Amino acid sequence: MMNRAFTLGRPSVHISLFALTLTLNPLAQAADVTIASEAEQLKFEIQQLKLINDKQAQTLRQMEKRLSIVEQGDSNSAVKTATQKVAGKPDVVKEALPSASIDNMMDEEHALFSNDLTLELGMNYSHYDRKELVLEGFLALDAIFLGDIAVDDVSADIFTFDMTGRYNINDHWQLGINVPFVYRETTFQRNVNGVGAEASVNEAALGDITLTSAYKLFTETENRPDIVWNLSIKTPTGSNPYGTQNVTRTVGDDVITYPKELPTGSGLWSISNSLSFVKTTDPAIIFANIGYTYNLAGNFDDISSSSGDQPGDVRLGNSIYYGLGMAFALNERMSTSLSLSQRISQNGETRLKGSSWEEIFGSDGNAATFNVGVTYALSEKLSMSTSLGLGLTPDASDFSLSIKFPYRF
Repeated sequence: MMNRAFTLGRPSVHISLFALTLTLNPLAQAADVTIASEAEQLKFEIQQLKLINDKQAQTLRQMEKRLSIVEQGDSNSAVKTATQKVAGKPDVVKEALPSASIDNMMDEEHALFSNDLTLELGMNYSHYDRKELVLEGFLALDAIFLGDIAVDDVSADIFTFDMTGRYNINDHWQLGINVPFVYRETTFQRNVNGVGAEASVNEAALGDITLTSAYKLFTETENRPDIVWNLSIKTPTGSNPYGTQNVTRTVGDDVITYPKELPTGSGLWSISNSLSFVKTTDPAIIFANIGYTYNLAGNFDDISSSSGDQPGDVRLGNSIYYGLGMAFALNERMSTSLSLSQRISQNGETRLKGSSWEEIFGSDGNAATFNVGVTYALSEKLSMSTSLGLGLTPDASDFSLSIKFPYRF
């Protein structure tokens, strides 16, 4: 009996173990699923934290760049480093973006106070071309013209090579000087009934030297632009246009009259007073200026183109001018700008010795120009600035092209 009982007991033990295995297997599988789900959840949360961390780092870099623009950071240290600690990671060294393109734009359109000394070499080319239809005769019966029809054409090319120096006394006050050398050539043409005459005159000499001063009144804030007060004095170092004798040339039946010499300056002292504004609105920079130029009267031994000396005084018309535009930093080295400028001048006056002032009819002017500029940082200290100006009114040049190379110490 005992052996039978023992034999019958073994199957029951195997059945119990099998039942226990069936019971525990789903629990183990459920535990594996739970662990896998928790791992996926942890991976997802880690990925989200990484994205948030990258976004914060990007925002921090943008804020650092904005701060450097507002404070007009030192352009000599184009690449600055800052150590940032990232949670769970070793220290990482980040590089702030250089601000050379912004410095170039500020130096060109406003004033840059972060460098002790800046020397600049530049060249400007301007072209004028004016054609006028001259009717030498009269109208018969208000419809039929009797006489000669003449076409006068005056074209001028002006090259200005200048050297500019700017010195910052402190971070708010800058003094400067501009010394130009002018070469100009003007061609006069006259065509009467198909027969023409032509004459060319050229001149090369020192132009009018300009002394400048720039003082920062207010530094840019969130609600206020950067404001700089500019004062400039132009000296009459160039040759003046007063008392220049005319030359008359006859070709067939045509008579052409043109000046014997060309001026390289105004011959008068002038003072310009202006305010310039710059506001940063990422990614663009908005700039504007408004000013007034006062011309002092000058006394000359001869103010007439007729033969013989006729001493007297000359006073050019004062002018008001403004400009506005915007600039974009394309990358760390290059920026581009678009702007509009306009100068409106009053009529000038002359006064012969012993007489009263007389207004020169038609001597007023309205010169408006649309400008496109590009600046590029060739190195940490040397930059290149180019500008193309398109004349919008008859008193402005047809087009002008300038290139400058400022070197900052």
